[in-house]
Amino acid sequence: METNGSISVPDASAALAEVRRSRARVAWSGYPAWYWLATGAGLSVGTVAILLPDWWGLVVAAVVTAGLIKVAHIAGRIRGVCEGWTGGAMTARDKLALYGPSVAVILADAVAQREDWWSPWSPIVAAVLVFGLFTGVGLTLGARAGRR
Repeated sequence: METNGSISVPDASAALAEVRRSRARVAWSGYPAWYWLATGAGLSVGTVAILLPDWWGLVVAAVVTAGLIKVAHIAGRIRGVCEGWTGGAMTARDKLALYGPSVAVILADAVAQREDWWSPWSPIVAAVLVFGLFTGVGLTLGARAGRR
């Protein structure tokens, strides 16, 4: 916003607060439900890839990563946001809320598999948890941003 005169401190604070709220709405609202479901499923497939023998897990992880990048690109196009798939309006706190629980489950499962603590079912349980956590948080925060 350009002004010819001076702007008061309360007006400037109110304008900055509105910009922050607008960026939060952009960060969360407008994602189609299939985006959260597809990304959650991709993360789950990557989590289960640990069960595959030899180097197949790496191949699956590479294909899933390429697919997730494409899904993010398509969702951004549908939303009309041109910030790219790597950046965006999400704050570090938003990213931590979205990805933090899923990453914690994936890392815990990887350590458990490496140390042979759990049964062969643990990657499947972890995959279901990752899907539920990521999809649930994404859909919930997206719906909340849409109501603001």
